[in-house]
Amino acid sequence: MSSSVLPESIGVNRVLVIGTGAIAVCHLPSFVALLRQRYQAKVTVCLTRSARDLVSPTALAALTGRPVIPPEWSERTGPLHVEWARWAEAVVVWPATLNFLAACAHGLGDDVASSIVLSTSAPVFFAPSVASGAVESGPFRRAVRLLESDGKRVVGPVVGYSVADWQLSKGGCASPETVMHELASLTRQSVGGRVVPATPPTVKENNEHSDVSSFAAE
Repeated sequence: MSSSVLPESIGVNRVLVIGTGAIAVCHLPSFVALLRQRYQAKVTVCLTRSARDLVSPTALAALTGRPVIPPEWSERTGPLHVEWARWAEAVVVWPATLNFLAACAHGLGDDVASSIVLSTSAPVFFAPSVASGAVESGPFRRAVRLLESDGKRVVGPVVGYSVADWQLSKGGCASPETVMHELASLTRQSVGGRVVPATPPTVKENNEHSDVSSFAAE
């Protein structure tokens, strides 16, 4: 990845990255490493249940220096979504499945990740990774329209290869470079004088997993 195509600054210091169950989430460690190395950002990752089957929470914890936020609540974790929604200066969903997009668009906070999106006042960016046929579908277009009307930024999808047949697809996840440019341009306008706590909440791990994963082009 050439640093010359990246913005000098992304305008924020604390980034909460959400990974959902599209196959592109296997590249999330590289995305996080870019935020940490290039921009010296403080990064926390939240994975949905399906994403945890596709990428290692242990690897992401090593890269960020803090545990991955668990996908569900427990008696030990408390109101995780509220604490992390306040901590974040920007929230990036990379990649975002159609299921996750639709849930957030319709206000359905049925897990920690979607509840963070619904609870935060920070800028939120979605990078969809969906099946090619879904790109022109009513559900996808409605979800994007609703999210954008709520002030969220949808980056992509772009042309990429589908893991279903290795043919070019219109549902690929936007590149890290593209997301960084979007992050830099919007946060300059959005963060302003917003006050957020500097100390991250404590992550208490919940080891519940699911073997369900969502199809997506990457």
